[in-house]
Amino acid sequence: MEKEVSCINSRAILDYVREHNNGDCSSLLKDLHPEIDDLPEPEQFLRDPNNWISCALASELYERASLLFNDKTIAYKIARHAIENTSLGYTQRILVKAFWSYKNALKHAQKINDTYNRNKRVDLVEIEKNEALVRLHWDGNMKVSKHLCLMNQGSYTYMPIIWGGKPLKLTENCCFRFHEVFSRFFGSKAVLMEIIKEMEDDKEIIEQKYEEVNRLNQELDRKIKQVTAIQETGKAILSILELDQLMKSIMNLLSNVCEINRALIMLVKEEEQCLQYLYGVGFEGGVPEAIRNYKIPLERVSNLLVRVTNTGKSEYVPDIESSRLRKGNIMLVYGQPASAYVVPLITRSKVIGVLATDAVHGKGVPKETRETLDIFAPQIAIAIENAKLYSRLKEQMLELKESQTLLSRAEKFSFLGNLAARLAHEIKNPMTAIGTFIQLLPAKYDDEEFRNDFYKIAMEETERVNNLITELLDLVKTKESHFEYNDLHSLIDRMILLLSPQSNAKKISILRKFDPRFGKVWLDAEKMKQVIINLLSNAVEFTPEGGEIEIVTRGIEREGKRQGVIIEIRDTGPGIEESNIDKIFDPYFTTKHKSSLHNGTGLGLFIAYQNIRDHGGTIEVKSKVNEGTTFVLNIPFDPAVGSPMARH
Repeated sequence: MEKEVSCINSRAILDYVREHNNGDCSSLLKDLHPEIDDLPEPEQFLRDPNNWISCALASELYERASLLFNDKTIAYKIARHAIENTSLGYTQRILVKAFWSYKNALKHAQKINDTYNRNKRVDLVEIEKNEALVRLHWDGNMKVSKHLCLMNQGSYTYMPIIWGGKPLKLTENCCFRFHEVFSRFFGSKAVLMEIIKEMEDDKEIIEQKYEEVNRLNQELDRKIKQVTAIQETGKAILSILELDQLMKSIMNLLSNVCEINRALIMLVKEEEQCLQYLYGVGFEGGVPEAIRNYKIPLERVSNLLVRVTNTGKSEYVPDIESSRLRKGNIMLVYGQPASAYVVPLITRSKVIGVLATDAVHGKGVPKETRETLDIFAPQIAIAIENAKLYSRLKEQMLELKESQTLLSRAEKFSFLGNLAARLAHEIKNPMTAIGTFIQLLPAKYDDEEFRNDFYKIAMEETERVNNLITELLDLVKTKESHFEYNDLHSLIDRMILLLSPQSNAKKISILRKFDPRFGKVWLDAEKMKQVIINLLSNAVEFTPEGGEIEIVTRGIEREGKRQGVIIEIRDTGPGIEESNIDKIFDPYFTTKHKSSLHNGTGLGLFIAYQNIRDHGGTIEVKSKVNEGTTFVLNIPFDPAVGSPMARH
């Protein structure tokens, strides 16, 4: 079947027949055409404006309608009915109306025709003020009947009805000759009025769209503020741990996002089973003392705040004056809110408190504000819980610090007691020897050998006591650290030079293996000198004549960054027994009494240990009997790695 006429035409026929034949179209469709008869829904196909049929089939439909109603002009009436009832379709109406007037429609007649028909060509021969000449060229290869001509007459005659105008007067001479008598509505003034009306309608639509867009923009702006505030609240949760500062930050965020007049946060106090004031904002002259001290027992279920706490569900009271709330309640007396919204603060499925707010104006708390508070409440609950945990941690840390202080004080007293006992013992022995010689001196004054021996021993013991007191003062005297960048290798060289008389006397070789990759090190020069001199003097003392001492330095690097410095001092002395290695840094532990010098006090290594700790470093000892001893010092290179005193 050829596609020559749009089914919008057959739809017009079916609509007319249904309306005027009690809804029965069966006489039109029975044995209409083999292709149509084979379709499951023939009528649906003929009603779809996207489908096309042949001119012959369209003529057959008009012929059957003519026989049904015994009316040879039925096609003309169907066209009129279609236009009056816009049965030709909303699409055609829009297409024709787009040309604003009948004159413009005639000028575009071919375009309109091509949308629904392929059986003719339309020429607008001429158009004047009140008449137009249109010529239709029918395709000779198509089966065109008088019914199609009548349908066209009806369409052109009643086309102005689409704009609300009057029908045309039409005369046909072989082709169509139209004499158009315009209604007053389609005069020049009428056209202008029509345009104005259309513009007014469009203006109203535009205003409605503008209001809608403006409302959507406001909603979007509010959502953006919400998201931003949620992000800021998240940052506050991570960065602000002081509760008071956190509350100020959160309330400022809420004030920027939603309309709140005043806000109050009450927290559950588990041990007392009550709600207690935490923070408030918006009260003139500050939060009243009565509200600050107000506690609400959790058993008072009639209270709005308690009810929200127990149920975990938000509650809104739009008009407090007409509500059942007890008007004598402290909150209502001091706050005098017109409306109130209370939202629970829930974290880990547990209500830890409530947030209550009232409206900025008498219209109540806006829905947007209530929705925003519902979104923010869990964030606020988490922030408060974190701040509370931080506060408890601070308290525990303070308690621990106090306990450590007491323990340190006890250890210090224990150390001082032990020190006093050791010192008394160390001083008592030389003083006893000196006292004995002084008692014998009158009786043996003439004994020159006794006098010489007494003098020598007395001086040695006096020097020993003096050394004990000097080192004791060095130990207990607090020395303020003075850290700065110093040349470590130059400092070690000076200490070697200082001990050169003793090392040269014993013909001891001191070897240096310094790492040239680093120069200056962040250290306290005086304390480091004391460390080096103590370790080096021990090495010289215990190394036998003709022995060897080696001093090695090397830098520590990690991922290309300098981390610290290692200093090793090795001797070739007798070594330290394994049982004594863990004791050598204890105060007054010494093995020097076994040496020929007999002048050890046991404080040198203890002081060295303390000084290295002040640098944020460590000191270790490696030793085997008869194989010598090595002291290993590890000092952080970066002051930030060391102790707080070592930072600049």
